[in-house]
Amino acid sequence: MATTADSLAEIFPGDSEMAGLMRQRDWKSTPLGDPAGWPDALKIPLKMLLTSRFEMWLGWGPDLSFFYNDAYIPTLGLKHPSMLGKPFKQVWAEVYDDVADQVARVRDGEATWNKALLLLLERSGYPEETYHSFSYSPLYGTGGAVEGLLCVVSEDTERVISERRIDMLRQLGMRMVGNIDQQSVIEAAFSVLNFNRRDFPFALLYLENEARAWSADAGRLIDHPWPLEQAASSDIRKLPLSAAMDWPTGAWKRPPAEALVVPIPGAGGRRVFGSLVLGLNPHRPDDPHIMDIARLVAGQIGGALANIDVLQSERRRADRIWSYSRDLLVVIGADGILRSVSPAWTRILGHAADIVVGRHLRDFVFADDLTSTTEAFERATRNADLTAFENRLVGSDGKTRWFSWHTSTEQDLVYSYGRDITEQKDNAAALAATEAALRQAQKMEAVGQLTGGIAHDFNNLLTGIIGSLEMMKRRAGEGRTVDADRYVTAASAAAHRAAALTQRLLAFSRRQPLDSKTIDVNGLVDDMAELIRRSIGESIELDFEVGPNLWFAKCDANQLESAVLNLAINARDAMPQGGRLTIRTANIHVDAEDAARSRIPAAGDFVMISVADTGHGMTADVREKAFEPFFTTKPMGQGTGLGLSMIYGFVRQSGGFIDLNSEEGKGTTVRLYLPRSEAAQRKNDRADIENPVNRTDRNGTILVVEDEAAVRAIVVDALRDAGYRILEAGDGATGLKFLQGSARIDLLVSDVGLPGGLNGRQLADAARVLRPNLRVLFMTAYAHNAKVGAGSLEAGMELIAKPFEIDTLIDRVCRMIDEAP
Repeated sequence: MATTADSLAEIFPGDSEMAGLMRQRDWKSTPLGDPAGWPDALKIPLKMLLTSRFEMWLGWGPDLSFFYNDAYIPTLGLKHPSMLGKPFKQVWAEVYDDVADQVARVRDGEATWNKALLLLLERSGYPEETYHSFSYSPLYGTGGAVEGLLCVVSEDTERVISERRIDMLRQLGMRMVGNIDQQSVIEAAFSVLNFNRRDFPFALLYLENEARAWSADAGRLIDHPWPLEQAASSDIRKLPLSAAMDWPTGAWKRPPAEALVVPIPGAGGRRVFGSLVLGLNPHRPDDPHIMDIARLVAGQIGGALANIDVLQSERRRADRIWSYSRDLLVVIGADGILRSVSPAWTRILGHAADIVVGRHLRDFVFADDLTSTTEAFERATRNADLTAFENRLVGSDGKTRWFSWHTSTEQDLVYSYGRDITEQKDNAAALAATEAALRQAQKMEAVGQLTGGIAHDFNNLLTGIIGSLEMMKRRAGEGRTVDADRYVTAASAAAHRAAALTQRLLAFSRRQPLDSKTIDVNGLVDDMAELIRRSIGESIELDFEVGPNLWFAKCDANQLESAVLNLAINARDAMPQGGRLTIRTANIHVDAEDAARSRIPAAGDFVMISVADTGHGMTADVREKAFEPFFTTKPMGQGTGLGLSMIYGFVRQSGGFIDLNSEEGKGTTVRLYLPRSEAAQRKNDRADIENPVNRTDRNGTILVVEDEAAVRAIVVDALRDAGYRILEAGDGATGLKFLQGSARIDLLVSDVGLPGGLNGRQLADAARVLRPNLRVLFMTAYAHNAKVGAGSLEAGMELIAKPFEIDTLIDRVCRMIDEAP
């Protein structure tokens, strides 16, 4: 049957290039004959081939006549279209031997598969490096025998070569990290490039002081006259290689025909380190990417060499620091063994380095510092770097020197930096001694001022007392009694002023006996309003700004009243032309952070009383001395200089603190901070004074214990005259015998400071064991060691300060006996 156009279109369907070529081909002149007579076993796969977009070819007949589709045309290259219908062995003569065994297996009915098989195809006029993944499948004829072969193919050339080059660059980059010298860089580069001798069949490295071949077969090329000088000052160059020379072939059988001369760049504009000479793949002569790959290789090598330069520079710098440092540089193992010490060790401590290295750190630590040094070193080995740790090391002369250490730990080594601070320590000790001497001198000066002030005031007061007594004695001898009352009044006034002075001294020393109770500060300030107004005069405006819901304070009400009045009078004196005086109260909470920042003695809740004026203020010099005893800016005779020091002592003894702010020309503010009382209800500790007991039917038994005979006699006589039965003792032991007896005792009145090893408080405690409900009234002029101060009195115990008025003593005794259960 003759072949028609329609039948050809059916055998070779589609409008592809290859379908057209096949329809135009004179098949009758080929061993296959007229297509009309072709078996379906050929026509069917041929139709599939022509309509597929995958690369495919098939061979049919004894010679495997070659059919292929459009997708396969690029693989054939220059062989297209002349190879259509030609025997397979002729089409790929250059690689047939590589696949001949697979063709034979297919004829036997076995399918084969190849993954990225290297094939040197001459499709571009030269044997080109290509990679293909393909399968061979048998095609069976009508009789059941294998009469053809179908190949489905995918070219992997670009993928395989790209992955090879990327892997090479990755390996090279990894091997370039962590090198410590030029030789290690060269060896690392050699090891990588020797695994890729397909892209670069041979490689040569030229540096300033070294030339190396990266394979043994390229060693003879070291002395070849490469144009290295030009490469050092220009970009990469491609050179033809003479076919007359025997060039290393690398992974190929054919020698390279070209080579690259590539400069190895320096860092940061530095001149090049040298050059690479790279033989090129003879099977990819027009590779568009090879020069970029060569630049990357040279760049990685150059970067590593630049790092080596920096590392060596830093090493030289570190060596200079190590050698010339004035401080100790020490490397210590985690076991405490000294691994290395800088020359400064010898210069400072005298031990030779070879004697120190290998010994334990403790061998050089001063014995008193061994425990702290061991603990600090253990912290350092746990990566807790030390900062400013101080200890002493012993030198070869047996003398110790102080060092301040900083450490950094890496793996099992502790790197230590020790600064010699011996001179600073000696200077600090000398300074401390000087400061101590200065403080002692200042103390002595203060004591001198204190004793001088006391002597001055007491001499004046004693003159009034002694003079009045002498005048009374002289007038009595003359039988004249007319002026006796006047002299008694003068002596009494001088004595009361002396008593007030001693109270101020005790307040300043924080040793005054305080009768601390729960105080309503707002109420106290309100009660004082009229007194303050009369004290400051009409030219000064008085304002009160009392805080709402004010807490109760814990202090001595009389002392607080005296302090507020004293501050108001000081404010008045600072405003001779008039002004404004403001008294404020408020609740203040001080947390631990504020206390530390402001140097406040303790955190907690406080009741604040401030006295602020608009007067002339204080200079910085006056502010610094404001609380010093006997310091005053008032004219002679108008102030003792004990006012602020007394207030300071009272507030501190009460557990509070004081704050003074003053600026010249802008006024002064003094704030008193008194501890908050937790009492649930208000109390008035001034009731004893403002509401004295007035009873005539007094009775009861009182034990009076006082070692000062004159004081004891006055107290005993006064209480007897008041109607009480009195037992008296001159020391604690005698008083205790009365308490151990069976006689009724309603009240113990005892001095605090008693001789014989048993003071007043100890006597009272012993009495409470024998008589649990016994009420106790302590008399004291100076309560330093006995626990009778603020907050230490038990229920039923009270305190009266010497000197006291007889009426005050009697009223207090009467009330305590009346309140007894």
